[in-house]
Amino acid sequence: MASRREEAVGAAWEGADLERPITGEDPATDSLDEARRWVTVYSHLVKLETELLDVLAGTITKMPSEAQREAEQTNLPVLASQVERFRHRLDYWIGRKNLLEGRLAG
Repeated sequence: MASRREEAVGAAWEGADLERPITGEDPATDSLDEARRWVTVYSHLVKLETELLDVLAGTITKMPSEAQREAEQTNLPVLASQVERFRHRLDYWIGRKNLLEGRLAG
């Protein structure tokens, strides 16, 4: 059984993997509806993580310096990597959606 630390490290690594799909996501799908669905899913995730990052960044400035340093070294990088991952996946799905729409139009 993994320790809490091992679970946290694993989650951080998985969260930073730009190519890791969400369970149920099929990057090779030829379904335009599926591509549109994943654009919506990742749009929501980008919005959520960006808002969390903004809240954290605003809150950090009001914290004692020790807490600021810790949050800047731990919390901010994790959230920033999630935003990057979700934006990367969103860009993929926008491209996939555009490709599939082009096939239907052509």
